[in-house]
Amino acid sequence: MAFGLPGGEQAQVEEIEDRLWTDSNDGYGPINYTNEHTTATFTSEGRSATLTMPGGHVYDRPLPLVVGLHGYSSSGFFNAWWMSLYDSVHQNEHLLLTPDGTMNIIGMRFWNATEACCNLFGTEVDDVAFLAGLIDQAIQNYGADPEGVVLIGHSNGAFMSHRMACDQGGIIESIVSLNGATWDDFANDCPDTGRPNILHVHGSLDSVIQYAGGSMTGGNTYPSAPQSTAFWADRSGCDASWTDLGSIDLTGSDGAPETDNLEHLNCADGNRVAHWRINDGTHAPPLNDPGWADESLSWALEDFSRDSDGDGYRDDVDAFIYNPNEWADADGDKVGDNTDQCDDDPTGWIDSDGDGVCVPSDAFPNNPYEWSDADGDGTGDNSDADDDNDGVADFYDAFPLDANETVDTDGDGVGDNADTDDDNDGWDDAQDAFPLDPDEHSDIDGDGVGDNADADDDGDGWSDADELSCQTDPMDRADVPTDTDSDWECDLLDDDDDGDGDPDGDDQFPLDSTEWDDSDGDGVGDNADAFPEDAAETLDSDADGVGDNRDEFPQDPSEWADSDGDGVGDNADSFPDDSSEWADSDGDGVGDNADVFPEDPSEWADTDGDGVGDNQDAFPDDPSEWADTDGDGVGDNQDAFPGDASETVDTDGDGFGDNMDAFPADPLEWIDTDGDGIGDNSDAFPLDPAETEDTDGDRVGDNADFYPDDPTKWEEGGIDIVLFVLTAVAAALLGLLVYTGRKK
Repeated sequence: MAFGLPGGEQAQVEEIEDRLWTDSNDGYGPINYTNEHTTATFTSEGRSATLTMPGGHVYDRPLPLVVGLHGYSSSGFFNAWWMSLYDSVHQNEHLLLTPDGTMNIIGMRFWNATEACCNLFGTEVDDVAFLAGLIDQAIQNYGADPEGVVLIGHSNGAFMSHRMACDQGGIIESIVSLNGATWDDFANDCPDTGRPNILHVHGSLDSVIQYAGGSMTGGNTYPSAPQSTAFWADRSGCDASWTDLGSIDLTGSDGAPETDNLEHLNCADGNRVAHWRINDGTHAPPLNDPGWADESLSWALEDFSRDSDGDGYRDDVDAFIYNPNEWADADGDKVGDNTDQCDDDPTGWIDSDGDGVCVPSDAFPNNPYEWSDADGDGTGDNSDADDDNDGVADFYDAFPLDANETVDTDGDGVGDNADTDDDNDGWDDAQDAFPLDPDEHSDIDGDGVGDNADADDDGDGWSDADELSCQTDPMDRADVPTDTDSDWECDLLDDDDDGDGDPDGDDQFPLDSTEWDDSDGDGVGDNADAFPEDAAETLDSDADGVGDNRDEFPQDPSEWADSDGDGVGDNADSFPDDSSEWADSDGDGVGDNADVFPEDPSEWADTDGDGVGDNQDAFPDDPSEWADTDGDGVGDNQDAFPGDASETVDTDGDGFGDNMDAFPADPLEWIDTDGDGIGDNSDAFPLDPAETEDTDGDRVGDNADFYPDDPTKWEEGGIDIVLFVLTAVAAALLGLLVYTGRKK
């Protein structure tokens, strides 16, 4: 089966799509106003006035209306010329009305403005009605814009502009008052008829209408320039003080800004009130051409929006300001809604088949029964049972034209695939435990039952209702009711919290099932109190019958007192009243701390600190001695002969005590057998006191040897050698016997 448009219909679509784009601005544009002015003269209240219009003005394309009001004795024409308003007509694109005041009895034109100026002779004339009538005719017959009426007056004309703002404020956009003033009794004489913009311009050196206020020739007074401005600012709810917005060049054509721009800002009524002070300005200053007209009218029309095409829609809201047939463009396609057959479709404006859908949005531009083909299968959606070809029939598809969506759980127009809150319960699907259930969004205990339906939200075994009654959080599994006796009745509601059978009101320990009485009132129940009748005691940790509070040794059943406070119980303390002692290991009656020999019952002191007790120490005050074996009064450590009571010293260290040593200072000698003063070891003849040396070794002493250096002879005339030798041997033996006897 083939799908698609018939050949002829397809060709028509292509023709429409190739058509040039249309813009409702095409063929329309602004009017090129010229200086070839046209004029019209018409009357009001029996008096005529001239209206000047720019060349090219079309009455149904309205322009602002500027009404020029001359000063006393002047004329509308002269005033407009002086203020450069004629050139302004085409340059600033407005109409210009130049009426004349009434001629008084002395031939001077005037406006019947305020009591101060300038109906000097009390002439009956209603200039308010005259000007209002002229304005109305200009609007009705000559294309003047009713929302763009500006009165610009000088001197008496400036007074008149203030008068019109009071009496006809509702028909005036702005007034520009140059060197005039408003009513002196503003509150009573100026009725509140509207909120026109007020621009009061005044020269500081004006000698005719004085800047500081005054009167003309002694007549009625007029307010100062600042006061005239302040009256209007107060009525309009503007700031009480003006703000200096800079300087403006209005006079002299010298490029020097001599005028202060002072404005009362923030007007509650939405209008504007300002004072331009021309410093050193006179009553008729040399106004800049075209500066005066440009500056003053620019200010006066700043809030004004033209209706350039005259279609009744101001330019600030008209999408096509030069096309009188179009003003709105709802879809922004530059084709006005009056022309656009599809105002809400920015891509098209022609509805060729009248089905309300324009090309190119209409997939079937020549078929009034079809316009869309969502799935592009060539079958219009009205005929197609599954427009978006998502496999879900349109009848069941909440979004029959969206292949990405089929369901809209909450019916908010956003498909569940795109909807971040499918059930519209205010919880994003990513955070919603039940994204398709508008009544549930959380499951704190993860039991698959939403918290709204779950009787125990946190799954702690306590129902939400019970938790609320017990003042715990039913959404916090860790916050469960206190149930001391585990009877599933929380303590807050349970009359017997600990389940011991004693009601809480009678139970001194309502949260302890093992206790209920406290006889001694010490805060410990009688069952646990080791001393239930003694308020000072509750425990006896060592079961010695003495309470822990009084027991110095609560963990030692063998001790309870420590009289001397030395940390050793009296039972174990050998010295219970002496805090410095508690043990006597050797039982000698002296405590171990004081006993130098705590393991020796025979000793306890060591005066000289030599490690030998005084009782055993032969020298208790001499740390270097403690024994005297031979009892000679000299300690063994110092006694050279500790076993010999007759000897103590061996000066020369030769092993012979000094008492027995014949030579105590000579370690080589100790005996002098023959008493000749020469020790036996050195004496060649130890038994012969007459001889000591034998130089030649012939065994004959040198004293007796006639030849002491000759070993072969010693006597004069010779000697018997044998006899000599025998004699020598005998002498040696005798000496040995003597020595041996002395040693013994």
